[in-house]
Amino acid sequence: MKYKLIAMDLDGTLLNNQKQITKATQLCLKNLKLQGYIIVAVTARNLGSIKNVCDISMFNYLILNNGCYIYNVAKEKGKILGNISDEDIYKITKTMINYSEGIDYCSISKYYYLKHSSDNNTYIKSINSIKDIDDIVLRMNIFLKDRTKLEYYKNMINKMLEKANCFIMQEADDVLKWLVINPKEVNKATSLKYLGEQLNIKLEDMIFFGDGLNDLEIIQQVGLGVAMGNAIEEVKYKAKIITKSNNEDGIAVCLNKLINKE
Repeated sequence: MKYKLIAMDLDGTLLNNQKQITKATQLCLKNLKLQGYIIVAVTARNLGSIKNVCDISMFNYLILNNGCYIYNVAKEKGKILGNISDEDIYKITKTMINYSEGIDYCSISKYYYLKHSSDNNTYIKSINSIKDIDDIVLRMNIFLKDRTKLEYYKNMINKMLEKANCFIMQEADDVLKWLVINPKEVNKATSLKYLGEQLNIKLEDMIFFGDGLNDLEIIQQVGLGVAMGNAIEEVKYKAKIITKSNNEDGIAVCLNKLINKE
């Protein structure tokens, strides 16, 4: 393939509906990594969460927390590209606490859940107050009581903040939408571009597979943006090609076809 870097979202893309990576897809990615391709996971998950669902040794790099953190798998070292300030955390929480079913505060390796309980995972901690957070918060999720007002609260939060950006998120396997707050100008696309610059790889030399709303920017900017068969319609519309679903080894099917063509 003319491409040098292969990147992919996790949930709804690399992971099937059972939150697993099939053997066929694992074998495909491991073989490509051995051939010298740079394999990158690009996800909203944090380090603790991704380690819970897959063997990260199949990747060269992880772009985590919606672009806020880049992790070098071989060196076991990472770099924070952005975080939410304590001032903004307080301001957002005070404004949204009465309108939300739950708020997540996402750090490098842990999720702090306010107003909703955890499922006993080691990387999730239920809290009673933001004072219980003893970590750098990279991004936030807000789950509204009234989801018909997503646009209203998104605009309200964006007017309130100078150093952060609020957007609406939906994954292909989730009919519900929620609000995500990222540091300003930090997202999956900007972080993949940054990684490419460090590796001397242009966006046009990259492939990206995705399915959800936070994949839209990146899927339009890389050389080959691929939508999964189960992707939401906005992603399919913006992608250059559409492969099979996450339950049908869509990534492996697409990459094997490209390799055979070469």
